[in-house]
Amino acid sequence: MNEQKYIDLLKEVYQEGEWRSDRTGTGVSSLFGKQVVYDLADGFPLLTTKKIHWKSVVHELLWFLSGSTNIKYLQDNGVTIWNSWASEEGELGPVYGHSWRRWGMPPERIPQPKPKLREGLEATKLGVGNGDGHKNHSLGQTWHGMMSRCYDKNNRSYKNYGGKGVSVCNRWLEFKCFAEDAIQLPGWADKVSDTSTRYFLDKDIRGNGFLYGPDSCGWVTMSKNILANADTLYVVEKDGVEYSFINPDAFAKEHGIHGGNFSNLWTGTKTANIRYGFTFVRKTPLRQGVDQIQNLIDGIKADPYSRRHIVNAWNPTAVPLMALPPCHAFFQIYVHQNGTMDLNLYQRSADCFIGIPYNIASYTLLLMMVAQCTGYRAGRLIHSIGDSHLYRNHVDAYLIQKDRTILPPPTVTLNPEIKSIFDFNFEDINLDNYNPHPAIKAPVAV
Repeated sequence: MNEQKYIDLLKEVYQEGEWRSDRTGTGVSSLFGKQVVYDLADGFPLLTTKKIHWKSVVHELLWFLSGSTNIKYLQDNGVTIWNSWASEEGELGPVYGHSWRRWGMPPERIPQPKPKLREGLEATKLGVGNGDGHKNHSLGQTWHGMMSRCYDKNNRSYKNYGGKGVSVCNRWLEFKCFAEDAIQLPGWADKVSDTSTRYFLDKDIRGNGFLYGPDSCGWVTMSKNILANADTLYVVEKDGVEYSFINPDAFAKEHGIHGGNFSNLWTGTKTANIRYGFTFVRKTPLRQGVDQIQNLIDGIKADPYSRRHIVNAWNPTAVPLMALPPCHAFFQIYVHQNGTMDLNLYQRSADCFIGIPYNIASYTLLLMMVAQCTGYRAGRLIHSIGDSHLYRNHVDAYLIQKDRTILPPPTVTLNPEIKSIFDFNFEDINLDNYNPHPAIKAPVAV
């Protein structure tokens, strides 16, 4: 019986786990390296010993599949499970949806509060930086531009910097400290020796693109700086010859074109085409990211017995930008020759009382959806767990649940007309005969 396996896991974690401190400060009983297999032949593994909020299971999964990282959709549908981690704007950073649908695409960071200067220092007009002496310093313009892009909402570049969460480390809020570090950064010697070339302070090549600081920045030429930030490839045609470039201003300068008018080609104005003889061909996004879900579906259809049907949510470069790093880190699909399909979920961290019931229901539902959209039957959910833990303040709730009688599992069916995994709506997923014991409330450890 599927639910008994879950109850047995809870018991083992409670009785045999080691009591230890944790990130939240609550304290947990923890076991490492457990695995539980749930067979759909024994019914859909939605707990009956306590009521699980089905709308949260379904809407969260649909939200992941949409690629969204803002909780507005969840809130609009009465789902609050992510509220504790979201910013005021509802953003969570590049969590599951971003990794599943746009892996590798530069994420938008959760907007950070303005930093404060050390006591005794006077702030600039932006209220966050001390610019003592910067006007007469060779690095002053660089520092002022960096601060303005990150903190001045009137700066025309703010939307692509401060508006997306780019900030300046606390040390560099003081111009004096910035100047001391700037001459130690990679590329400074080249900048000093090559006075004919313009160098820029770059935060993308060494860092993650969201923080200016001594550990993330370096001096690079304009061409390298543009390459590090390029997000669009432009193609234009003249006299039967196609030209491609990522820097419109540089291309315009090379061909003796007024840059402002040249950009009218791809904004719809005809004057540039007439004046310069170029015809706009196309724009191609360079940073679209990898749609792992679409690749998974395509891969299963093309080569069902491949060992590469994997979707990964654990992106080390994006983890610092996430409100909460992914607990269910990646999953793999295995297709049997008898036409059934299994899903193996690896979960690095599992809250046994609150989290796991939702995780097993969500990934079982996902397995059913993938199976239907690729022409197979859902078989088993294999739940491989790194750290299984029971929070200290969940013990009383667990003691209530363990003594309850397990009831018959519900039935979950999908609208058979849906053939694309991205076309499912809540109404296409039906839950029947779900008659569980009452819910058991327990605090979420944040």
